[in-house]
Formats: sequence, C-alpha cells, structure tokens
Amino acid sequence: MKNKLLKERIIIIVFLLIIFSELLYIVLKQNFKIINYNKIKYVEYNEKYTIDFEVCYGNFISCKKINPEINGIVKTNKIGKYFVNYIYKYNDKQLNLKQIVKVKDMTKPIIDIKSSEAIVCPNGKLSKLDYIVSDNYDKDLSKNVKTSFNKDKAILDISVKDSNGNISKKSIKGVVKDDEAPKITINGNENIYLFIDQEYTDEGAISKDNCDKVSVETTNDINNKQEGTYHITYTSTDKSGNKAQIQRNVIVKDKKNAKKVVYLTFDDGPSQYTNKLLDVLKKYNVKVTFFVTGKGEDSVILREYQEGHKVALHTNSHNYANIYSSVDNYFNDLNTISQRVERITGYKPNLIRFPGGSSNTVSKAYSKGIMSTLTKEVENRGYKYFDWNISSGDAGGTTSSDGVYNNVISSLKEESSIVLQHDTQEFSIDAVERIIKYCLENGYMFSTLDENSPSAHHGVNN
Repeated sequence: MKNKLLKERIIIIVFLLIIFSELLYIVLKQNFKIINYNKIKYVEYNEKYTIDFEVCYGNFISCKKINPEINGIVKTNKIGKYFVNYIYKYNDKQLNLKQIVKVKDMTKPIIDIKSSEAIVCPNGKLSKLDYIVSDNYDKDLSKNVKTSFNKDKAILDISVKDSNGNISKKSIKGVVKDDEAPKITINGNENIYLFIDQEYTDEGAISKDNCDKVSVETTNDINNKQEGTYHITYTSTDKSGNKAQIQRNVIVKDKKNAKKVVYLTFDDGPSQYTNKLLDVLKKYNVKVTFFVTGKGEDSVILREYQEGHKVALHTNSHNYANIYSSVDNYFNDLNTISQRVERITGYKPNLIRFPGGSSNTVSKAYSKGIMSTLTKEVENRGYKYFDWNISSGDAGGTTSSDGVYNNVISSLKEESSIVLQHDTQEFSIDAVERIIKYCLENGYMFSTLDENSPSAHHGVNN
C-alpha cells in the first residue's frame, strides 16, 4: 500500500516538473512580440504620420524594443490609400509586417457666426448673416452652405458639408425682414452718344434682389430725330414693394453741328484680338471703320458688319511686292478681298485704304509712279480712298497701350480726327477704352467713315 502511494506521488511530481519546465520554456523563450498592431490605420489629412504600434524581441520577463526598416511613403497632404512594409530584424531572425494607411479628411468644417441674429426674407431665404466657414481641406465651402428657417421658432439652421462628407451644423435666432431694394446694373455704358437718325439697340440692364427673383421694366423718351439729352429708365420692384430705379443718358446730336468727330479706323485685321476690341466698342456703342484683309475668321468680319461698323477694304495679301508691281495686280488683290467681304456680309464696300497709305514710297521699288496712277484710277472705278491725320504709332514707334493713348489724345483735331490703329496689336486695342472715355468726356463724337467723310489724303510720293 505504501509502495503504491509513493509511486503515485512520484508520478505527480514528474508531471508537475514537466508542466513547470514547459511553462519555464515559454516564459524564457526568445521571440518577436507585437503590441497594438492593426492591419489598417487611419491618419487625418495633413497631420504627421507616426507608427502607433511596437515590436520587441525577448520573452515575458524581458523584451527589447526594435526599430523597423520602413518601405513605403505616406503623404498626409494627399488623401488616399498607402501601403507600408515594416521589417524588424534581430540577430538572424526577421519579422515582416504590412499595413494599409488611409489618409482621410475626418475634420468637420468650422462655422464661425459673427452676427447676433440672422435677417431672413419673408420667403425664408437668408438675407443677411455675418459668418465665416473654414475647412482644413476645402478652400471654399460658401456654395455648400445650406440654411433652413423655422418660422414658428424663429430659428435659422445652418449646415455645411465638405467634399469628404464631414458635416457641421449651427443655429441662430432669425428675424424676418425685407427693406432692401433691388440692385440694378446697366449693361454697357451709362452715357450713349448718337447722331440724328442713328439707330441704337439698348443692351438693357439686370437686377438682383436679396430676397426675390426680380425683373426690369424699361421705358425711354428717346427721339433720334432731334438733338437733345434723353433717358432710358430701368425700374425693378421686389415682392415687398422695395423699388429701385436707374437711368441711362442718350445724347443725340446733329452731325452737321458736331465739329469734333473722331473716326477710329483699324487696319490689317481681323485677328485673334478683334473680338476683344468689338466687346469694348459694343460697351460704349461706338462705331468704327475696319479696313480688312484676307486674314482672320469670316465670323469676325460678319460680327463687325452686324454690329453696325463699317467694313472697308485694305488688301487681301498685304504683299507690297505683288500688289504694287502693276495696276492689274493691285486691282486683282482688291477684288479678292472685296469678294470675300461681299460673300460674308452680302454688302459690297467702296471705301478703301492703300497698304502703307497713298503717300507710301515702298511702291517705288516695284513700279515707279504707280501711286499717282492708282489714286486716280480707284476713284474712276467708284472707290473712295482714305488716309489718316492721326497715327497711333502702333505699327512702329510705340509698343505700349500708354504710348498709343498718348499719341491719339495729344493729336485730336478740333473738327475731324481720322485715327489709324491696327487690330492686330493687342496693346493698341488695350488703349481703345481709355481713348473712348477721354473723347466722350471732352465733347467728341464717334462715327464711321462714309462717302461724305473727310478723306485726310496724304501727298502722293510715287
């Protein structure tokens, strides 16, 4: 009996020793230990990226922290998914961990309200509120702001959602009120100058209101048969009865009594800049004369014609060696550009300007005396030619809009000023609005050339 009991005790002791040795092995066994590791990590946009887990090598009693080799770049200034490999080495052992790092914008926009209350239109639309919306990712969230007015509680709810789905909300007291009149803006110039019988198509006006969608009513007392100052009146009224009114002045003059007339003329186009010039002319209802060539788009010549400008003839090729080598060559070139204009507009011009002007001397190199012949022959064939008495200098001598402006303004005549410019030069076009403003403010009128206009002929030098 005693032997049996001893034997059982020995078995138990051996078993316990085996378990203890196994536990001791586990406790003392050296290996990699991973703490707080996740396969997917989220990082806030534009914040610093750091490793938020640890790896050590050792056992339960002692574990040495190991710094990894990192393969992969995380750009926190760019939203997206990044893949990073971490390699941990200790003696001859190695551990590889992979992590997906997602850079996201997780920050809500900030609504900073400066007002103590919001002014709300009768229709519930926000009228006035001083606030700033800022966001760590989006530059401008003003279009994302939404408002909702609870009339019973007199509370305006404001919400904004950024491009990454983060939403912020705020509420403020709302007061219903509309005592603000619409704002009317006149299209084009506020002062329009016309000659008697000259037609004017009004460009109208637009009106905006803080609360309502509004329209503009237009009335006028224009009589383009008689000199005088007339008005186009624009009126706009919102649903709360707030009314706004503004006027455009239309000054009608008799061409016979207008001594100071400016004829702006443009050679060598159309070009890539001509539409820009036409926009300026349309703004001030100023009509000019274009001496066109075979260059540029047909649509630009058509626009010149349709907007009331005079389309006249310059040259098809602007090749001096060809057009001034003989009378026939000159008229062949002139007929070509004439046919182009007639094809585009349906109108056959009879106003011309010689390349280089009638006083040019370059023609001597190709045909002696040809200008003396051509100046007479064009009139025999029903044309009227024009030179100029003011040069803008944009074909040489100046390369700035200031230079063009000063050249023109300083040379204006008391009666008729025929100004030479080129719509192929952007800097020259940039000076036109200033020239127009100066002239209108100083009593000058603008007109296109016609058969009865002064021709400003130069002396023929060949």
